[in-house]
Amino acid sequence: MESATAGWHMQRVYWGSYVIPSIRNRKVQIVAQSVVISALVGGTGAFVALNKPVNVTVDGEAEQVRSFGSTVDDVLAAQDITLDERDQVQPSRSTQVERDMNIVVNKAKDLDLTVDGKPMDEWTNASTVGQALADLGIEHEGAEVSAALDDKISDGETIDVTTAKTVSVMADGKTQPVEAAAKTVQDVISEAGIELGTDDITSAPLTSSVYDGQVVNVMRVVNEEKTETETIKKKVTVKKDSSLPRGEKKVEKKGKDGKREVVFKVRTVNGDEVSREEVSSKDIEKPVEEVVVEGTKAPEKKRESDKSSRSKDDSGSGGSDNSEDNYSGSMTTAQIKEMLGGPGSKWYSIAKCESNFNPRAINQSNRAHFGLFQFKLATWRSVGGSGNPIDASPQEQFKRAKILQKKAGWGQWSCA
Repeated sequence: MESATAGWHMQRVYWGSYVIPSIRNRKVQIVAQSVVISALVGGTGAFVALNKPVNVTVDGEAEQVRSFGSTVDDVLAAQDITLDERDQVQPSRSTQVERDMNIVVNKAKDLDLTVDGKPMDEWTNASTVGQALADLGIEHEGAEVSAALDDKISDGETIDVTTAKTVSVMADGKTQPVEAAAKTVQDVISEAGIELGTDDITSAPLTSSVYDGQVVNVMRVVNEEKTETETIKKKVTVKKDSSLPRGEKKVEKKGKDGKREVVFKVRTVNGDEVSREEVSSKDIEKPVEEVVVEGTKAPEKKRESDKSSRSKDDSGSGGSDNSEDNYSGSMTTAQIKEMLGGPGSKWYSIAKCESNFNPRAINQSNRAHFGLFQFKLATWRSVGGSGNPIDASPQEQFKRAKILQKKAGWGQWSCA
C-alpha cells in the first residue's frame, strides 16, 4: 500500500514537474504565434500597397503585370525589357508607377526598305507596315507593298513599295494617261496595253524607273529595204566644127539617159525617214552618149563693094529695108532675134516692125531714121550714141534703145 502510494506520489511529482514546463512553453508559443500573426497582418497592407498591377504594351502586344517598382524604368527592367536610345516609351522612363498604369513601348526597328526600286536606309518605331510607311511619309494609297499593311514589323524587316503614279504615254499619235503602281517604263507600257515592235524604241529605257508626271514617248521604228529606179545621165560630147558659123550648134548623134535599179536600207521613225543606206545596185538600161557639133567659123567681113551696093539699095527703097539677110557683120539675124528675146518679146516686135531686124536699115522716105530701132540722129546722141546708129553693133543699138525706153517710154515707137 505504501509502495503503491509512494509510486503514485512519485508519478504525481513527475507529472507535476512536466505539466508546469509544458504549460509555460504553451504560453510562450501562443505569444509567439500572436506576434507572427500580427506581423503578417500588418505586412499584408504594405505588400498590397507596393505590389501594383500595370499594363505593359510592347510593339502592340499587351500584358498585365504586377510590380514592386517605383518608376516605369523599374517595371520594364523587372520584365527584362531592354531599351535602346531610339525606343519610344510612354510615359517617360522616370515616371512614378501608379496602379493600372498603361506603359507603351515601341521598339526601334531597322528596315530593309525599297521604294520604286530605290533602296532606303530607314528605321521606325511603328508596330505595323502601314504605320511605318505613314511615319516615313511614303504614300501607300494605291501602292503595291510586299507585305500586308497590318502585318507586324520585326527588326530587319524587308519591305518593297511601288507607289502609284500618273504617267502619260504618247504612241501612235495619241496621248494616254496611265495611273498605276508602276516601277519601270516597261510596267507603264504594259499597263497601257501598248505592244512594242522588235525595233520600236522609247524616250526612256524600258528598265528605268518612272516618276509621277513623267511623259513616255513610244517611237515606231521600221527598218526595211526599198527598191528605186534612178536615172543615169547621158554623156554629152561636144565636137568643134570650123565649117559651122561660130555659136551655132547641132546634134550629130542623139543620146539617151539610162536607168539603174538601186536597193536601199531605209530606217523610219514614226513614219519619217531618218537614214538611208545603199545596199546594192544594177544597171537596167545603159545610157547612150550624145554628140553635139559646135561651130567655130568666124563671120566674114563685109567688102567695100558690098557695102556700097547695099547703100545704093537703101537709097532706092521707099522705106526701111525688110530683108532677112545678114546685115550685122558680127551677128546673124537669128542671133539678133535671140538677143531681142524671141517671138513674144516687145523688143522683138519693135525691131521687126521698124527694120525687119536689119541693124543697117535706113528709112528711105525721109532718110532720117536709122538702124534696128530707127533712131533719129539727135535722139541717138541724147542716149549716149555717137556717129550713125547703122555703124554701131546690134548690141550697142539695143543698149541705147533700152536707155531711151527707160527715159521716154514705149511711145517712142509706133510699133510698140
